[in-house]
Amino acid sequence: MGDNKLPEIYDATTFSSGKPLLLLIPLFFFSLPTVLLYLLLGPWAAVAFLAVALLPRLLWQSSRSAEGTLFTLANLIYWNLVYPAFFGSPFLVAAIAALRPRVTVPLVLCYVVFIKAVSRPDLKSGAAWKFFSCHDWGIVALRRYLRLKLHVSKSLQQRSPEKPVVVGIHPHGSASDYRVAMDGLLYEALPGREVLTLAASVLFSLPLVRELVLWTRCIDASKKVAKRALDRGLSLAVIPGGEAEQMRTRTGIEEVFIRKRLGFVKLAMQHGAALVPCYAFGTVDLYDITDSQYHANAKGFLWTLSRKFGVAAPRYQGAFGFLPKRGAVDLVFGEPLEVPCKTPKQPTDEELAAAHQLYCTKLKELFDKHKGALGYGDRELIMS
Repeated sequence: MGDNKLPEIYDATTFSSGKPLLLLIPLFFFSLPTVLLYLLLGPWAAVAFLAVALLPRLLWQSSRSAEGTLFTLANLIYWNLVYPAFFGSPFLVAAIAALRPRVTVPLVLCYVVFIKAVSRPDLKSGAAWKFFSCHDWGIVALRRYLRLKLHVSKSLQQRSPEKPVVVGIHPHGSASDYRVAMDGLLYEALPGREVLTLAASVLFSLPLVRELVLWTRCIDASKKVAKRALDRGLSLAVIPGGEAEQMRTRTGIEEVFIRKRLGFVKLAMQHGAALVPCYAFGTVDLYDITDSQYHANAKGFLWTLSRKFGVAAPRYQGAFGFLPKRGAVDLVFGEPLEVPCKTPKQPTDEELAAAHQLYCTKLKELFDKHKGALGYGDRELIMS
C-alpha cells in the first residue's frame, strides 16, 4: 500500500430506490406546475405533465445499470423539470395566485406564517428525513449519474460521534449538486454522527427548496444557529467559499476561496470541535462556463445580485439544460485536525491565524496527495 492510497470508499451504489412510499415525492415536488397547467389548460394538460414527470422512474430503476441511453434520458427529463419547479416556485405560486386569488392568497399567507413563525427547524437541528435522503429516486439517480464516492479517513470514522467536527468542503462548484447527493451516503460513512450542513438563509424561504434542504439535513448558515448546533454536540459541514466561490467557478480550474475565510475555523475553536478538510474532486468539470458567462457571474449584474441579496444564480451549461455533464465526483475527507487554544474555547487572533494556516496547508496536502489517483495529476490548487 502506498502513501497515496485513498481512504475507505462509500459509493453511489450504497442505496437503492423504488420504495412505494417515495412515489408520493414527485407528486409533491411537481404540484405547483401541475396546478398551474390545470388552471391554464385544463385537466388533460396537468395529467400529461405528471405523466412526463413520472416517466423517468419507468425509464430507469436502481436495480439496473447506471449506464446507457435510458439512464441518461431519465436524468435529463427529471432534472430539467426539477430545477425550474424548485427554483421557480415563487413565480409559480404568484401565477397561481393571480389566477385563483381567493383560494391561493390565504393558503400562501398560512404557509408563510407557518415557515416563519410556527415551524423553524432551520434555526434548530433541521428536519432530517433519512429515508428520503438515502432512497429518493431522484437523489439515487443523481448519485449514480455523478458516480459519487466518499473517501473517508479511518481517523474520522473512529472518532467518537459525541466529539463534534466541522467539515470544510471545497470547492462549491457552479451548482453544488453533490451536496444533496452526499447526505445519504454520510449516514453510512459516519454512522451515529449527526452532520448538519449550513445553507444560505434564502433557501429556507423558497417552497419545495425549503423541504429539500431540510430533509437532507441543512440548517440556516447564521452564526447563532451554527453555534447552537455545536453546543448540542452536533457536527457541521460548511462550504467556506460560499456564493463568491460559486459565482467565480471556472471550468477545469481548481480554485478555492479560503484565504480570508476564518469564520468556520474560529467557530470550531470556540466549541472544541476538530476541523476536517474535504476536497470535492470533479465538481469544477460538471458544467461549461464561457468567458462571457464567467464575466456576468463574477463581475456583472449576477455578481451584484449575489453580493447584495444573497441570491447566487450563475450562468453555465451542462450536458443538456440543467443536467450536468457526466463525470465522477470524489469527496475525499482528510484527518480531523485538533486546534486547541491556550485558554479553552477562547482563541486569540494569533491562535486563529495559526489554525487557519494549518487548515490551508492540510487542504493543499490532501489535494496534492490524491489528485493523481483521481485523474487530476496535471492540476494545481489555487487558494484565493
